[in-house]
Amino acid sequence: MDIAVLLGGAGFDSQKRTINGILESAIPDGGNVYIFAGDGWSYGELSAYEVGEYNIYRLVDFSKYDGVIVNLDTIHDGEVVEEIMQGIREAGVPCVSLNIEWDGAVCIKMENEKGIRALLEHLITEHQAKTISYVSGPCDNQDAKERLDAFRETMTMYGMSWKEEEILYGDYTYESGVAIAEALLGRGAGLPDAIMVANDEMAIGIILTLQERGYRVPEDVLVTGYDDSSIARVNYPRLTTVRRGEAAAAGKAYQKMRQMVEQKTEQKDEIVYGNPIFGGSCGCNRRNDYTHAMLQEKYVRKVVQTGYYLNLIKNSAAEFTGLDTFEDFMRVVESYIRQIDPQSFYLCMCGSIDQYYDELERMAEGQERGRDEFAYREEIWIPIAYENGVFGSYDGFPKNDLLPEECRKGKQGNFYVVMPLHHKEYCFGYCVVGNYRPAIESRFFQQFVLNLNNALETVRRQDTMRAMLGRLNRMWVLDELTGVHNRSGLRKFGPRVLEEARRKQLPAAVIFADVDGLKKVNDQFGHEEGDALIKAIAGILEQSRQHGQLLVRYGGDEFLMLAAGYTEADVREHITGIHASIQKYNMVYHKKYLLDASIGYHVESEPEKQELGRMIELADKDMYRVKREKKNRKAQEERSAAEN
Repeated sequence: MDIAVLLGGAGFDSQKRTINGILESAIPDGGNVYIFAGDGWSYGELSAYEVGEYNIYRLVDFSKYDGVIVNLDTIHDGEVVEEIMQGIREAGVPCVSLNIEWDGAVCIKMENEKGIRALLEHLITEHQAKTISYVSGPCDNQDAKERLDAFRETMTMYGMSWKEEEILYGDYTYESGVAIAEALLGRGAGLPDAIMVANDEMAIGIILTLQERGYRVPEDVLVTGYDDSSIARVNYPRLTTVRRGEAAAAGKAYQKMRQMVEQKTEQKDEIVYGNPIFGGSCGCNRRNDYTHAMLQEKYVRKVVQTGYYLNLIKNSAAEFTGLDTFEDFMRVVESYIRQIDPQSFYLCMCGSIDQYYDELERMAEGQERGRDEFAYREEIWIPIAYENGVFGSYDGFPKNDLLPEECRKGKQGNFYVVMPLHHKEYCFGYCVVGNYRPAIESRFFQQFVLNLNNALETVRRQDTMRAMLGRLNRMWVLDELTGVHNRSGLRKFGPRVLEEARRKQLPAAVIFADVDGLKKVNDQFGHEEGDALIKAIAGILEQSRQHGQLLVRYGGDEFLMLAAGYTEADVREHITGIHASIQKYNMVYHKKYLLDASIGYHVESEPEKQELGRMIELADKDMYRVKREKKNRKAQEERSAAEN
């Protein structure tokens, strides 16, 4: 069974417990779990980075999975949430929703009121707290609302004094807890008897800030949290909190999913209740969950692991910053993937390398990119695939497949974390890492992927700059109308042709062509038709050009070709071929005028006399000789016709 799991803020303890709860049931059962994890967490206006992170949920083709588990209250973009729900409904696949009830999903709700009520009653009845401040999560978060409502109701039920304007709000982060502690201290009214906090991270931020300012917990103030996160268990004093039961709810979600998929049985909504944990932060059980020796061991392991990860992140960030080309990027990424050594890793890029360079060229030309830069392309390619210690690659495959069929075929009991590759809103693609615990157990891998994103943007900017410089160089040496070289191109590349002739002791030739009748065409048919005539001659000359020859638009209707190794016979044959192509053009296109050109040349067989300006001058004189002869011949033909 293949299931998709969608959640946000994967770095939070609660999301880790959710993921682990699913995996603990699914992996032994042979299920494959695809975890789509965005890193956004803002409750207000999303940053450009968060917009790019949330784009990962638009990658999912729900019809490709047997079922879906979603934790929508961790995805803080209403539009994205609506798209997810609509996509699941349209796919018609079984869905289990954690916490949020909506039409189309079975809901497993993690109840909030009971735990808050139990903590508050404990503070009032066991510790005789008279003044209690409440720190809520974001006001538009469902869990935060329910916990706050439980606080209000219980305070009112016990006849406790509380004021709506004194409730403080944070965003569930440690940093907001620090800010709230400073705000409490800044009121100048002293601390309350107890501070109830809507989650553990904010509670720890408050405790550490108070301790830094000389206050003792629980002697001077009681503090409680919610969630029973890992930080709550190792903190001193051990945090009084509520064990919410994310892992249990997630495990139930998988079991319900399995029954809906395999047994086709309908499932009912279910509620998972939280349990209060009374610790030292409220003055109760002063015994911590860990002994001193256990904490020492955890600390040493954490220091060693953190040091390794920090060193890898630091080195990769420094090395990625100096990348110049996409080939350099792939080489460096491979070296770090080998160090990380996941069971599998796939760098999935939008489109193909040819489309990438085509896009760069369009940008250099000032044109549209040719695609929606914020969306995933329909075709994906994998330049870097790492599978069981071996590197490879995969050509294009449909975006909706997520990975090529050969990467998924026959797999059972695996989990994959799918993360977006982007710079702000610009979408590069996504990466998939398989059976790699650090991708869900720590923020290290998220930081590594952020380094990948920055490296891709560095390379893209370098490639864009090169494409623009290339265009500038081409504009400098190429004629805008015809695309052949201009006089600047002649000055740059002409000496190279003659240098080759002198080095190899070869003759060198200049063929000089002047378009006949351009002024007449401009006067009778307009300058656009005159430009078409010039482009037609340029095209014929370009088609006749051989490797190593330099074709130049020398003036308005004048072209020259510079070649090394051409004898007199070679030049005459070449000119004959040009005239034959001109006649063929006239026969095919039936213009109201005849395309024609007067062509002269000069061949210099002595290398020491091969001077570019002199050779052009002599070829130009020969061209005028040809033009005069052509005019005289035409005049003679007209006189003969008149006499007859």
